[in-house]
Amino acid sequence: MSNKFKLNWGIWIGIVTGIYVFLYLNSPLAQYGIIWVTFIALPIFFNGGAQRKDFFAYGVSSILGVVWGLIFLFFIGIFAQVMNENLATALSCLIFTACVCLHMMVPDKFLFNKVPAMFGGIAATFSQGGENFIPIMITLVLGDIVAVLCSEGTKFLHPDGTWKFLKK
Repeated sequence: MSNKFKLNWGIWIGIVTGIYVFLYLNSPLAQYGIIWVTFIALPIFFNGGAQRKDFFAYGVSSILGVVWGLIFLFFIGIFAQVMNENLATALSCLIFTACVCLHMMVPDKFLFNKVPAMFGGIAATFSQGGENFIPIMITLVLGDIVAVLCSEGTKFLHPDGTWKFLKK
């Protein structure tokens, strides 16, 4: 990938992200102050080498990650009634991190095997203390949509980095 390709793709990513941020901040989701959750989903999608065909698996896994986050928090609360809160948190994380990792064994034909996306959902859920979980789910999936749109931008570029619609 040439530097020119990287530069033009970066411009594309900036345009897509700027439009998304404007739309998000003018939507009902803005009131929750969690636009930053979008930027949990983006690197997970990109670093996983995901493509458009992987969108649904990442979206479902992100949503499931939020559910797992709620389970973690629920059991932290239960365990904290009978032990030190730090120990309760550690025990909950020990048990449920192992459970989440079992999703690695789920075949690709199912939509709930993207463990990094699940951990992104867990992290976002932890950050809100279990509140705003529906807006978190929506924002993570929107982040995956932005990632797909950013990836699709490479189709507008020649390997040398020039824009296809500008070159004859």
